[in-house]
Amino acid sequence: MSERASPSIASEVIDQGTMCTLDDLCLSCNVNPDWVAGLVEHGVIEPVGQSRSGWQFTTLSIVRVAKAKRLERDLGLNLPGVALALDLLDQLDEMRAIERQKEIPPQRQ
Repeated sequence: MSERASPSIASEVIDQGTMCTLDDLCLSCNVNPDWVAGLVEHGVIEPVGQSRSGWQFTTLSIVRVAKAKRLERDLGLNLPGVALALDLLDQLDEMRAIERQKEIPPQRQ
């Protein structure tokens, strides 16, 4: 009898208050700084800091950049396409959250 490996889901808890540098972000997501600068230019992520050399990012940016990279790789999207797709996915998440709240019955007192 052969055993099939079940797919595993990797997850990681991200501290929303922690900041990372541009180099940290690039290393974590295996992307180059120019590509990240393009994401900033298209409004996909927002750095803290005035100059590129001083940019800091929330660790949630790591998640967003990784998702952007998958969209580019898997769907062949360019940066404007990635920005649009992420914006639409954000809107979809918001609508789903509103729908979930509508489904919760009010509590009686």
